[in-house]
Amino acid sequence: MGTSAFAVRVLTELVEDEQLEILGVVTRPDRRAGRGLRPVSPPVCCEAKRLGLPVWQPERVNHPDFVGFLRSLQCDVIVVAAYGQILKRDLLSLPPLGCINVHASLLPQYRGPDPIRWTLLNGEEVTGVTIMLMDEGVDTGPILAQESLPILPKDTYASLTEKLGTLGGKLLREVLPAWKEGRITPRPQEGEPSYAPVVEKEKARICWESPAWYIVRQVRAFFPSPGAYTFFAGKRLKILEASWEGSDGTPCSPGTIHHVEREKGIVVCAGEGLVAIHRLQPEGGRAMSSWEFVCGYRLSVGQRMGEEVR
Repeated sequence: MGTSAFAVRVLTELVEDEQLEILGVVTRPDRRAGRGLRPVSPPVCCEAKRLGLPVWQPERVNHPDFVGFLRSLQCDVIVVAAYGQILKRDLLSLPPLGCINVHASLLPQYRGPDPIRWTLLNGEEVTGVTIMLMDEGVDTGPILAQESLPILPKDTYASLTEKLGTLGGKLLREVLPAWKEGRITPRPQEGEPSYAPVVEKEKARICWESPAWYIVRQVRAFFPSPGAYTFFAGKRLKILEASWEGSDGTPCSPGTIHHVEREKGIVVCAGEGLVAIHRLQPEGGRAMSSWEFVCGYRLSVGQRMGEEVR
């Protein structure tokens, strides 16, 4: 059971294991999106169909009819990875080996649906995956295995999703046979929990009064979607890649373009320090280097970012 790109990586790893038989994939229903409001399938749905696996997309996974259908499959275990629906008791108790969750954090840190984004926004230096036996709480079940992963300075939501999904899938391939053979003793989660609710899209808007280091965290946490953004000349400007320098005050008012360099790009004053914008995407345009943007849009020093014209 899974929905997101993280779950795709887990699924891809499981498919590689010839000792495992995947009976099918459960994911969220298609949702209408985009300007044309066309139905869009979840990433896991697309991957499962590519792999030739059966796919089921119930609106309510805990509905008695669907639970009865799953019971008829007589599966040994249900693997869950970033699915998006809470499993209730009847479903949790269905398979003999239980329901096992692959979670993108070192539990009990960052329980909830958005651990990767919060990990980046909070400036963590280490993250990891937890393989957990599910109970009726939200990411509260006992731990079967954990593995940590360093967060690199240029890691983004996209890169960490791929790394952690792959790591989780590989670790799960070790856990499943050991769990079936009784070689793993579940251990309770220890320590003070923290939580990772869904990050609201409004948090992707850059406030130039924030410190430069936090703005760069935003850029990393919201790449590629929905994208950290600001406004320039009344139009939305998505920031795709940025770095920061300096922390002692700021040489000009926040949001002001301090200088422009071919190598660093557009350098903007923040509440503390400077933000160097390397890549961006103007509203209705393609992704480009900030130097291309400077040349094409006649941007100049002293202009301000962040002001939305209504």
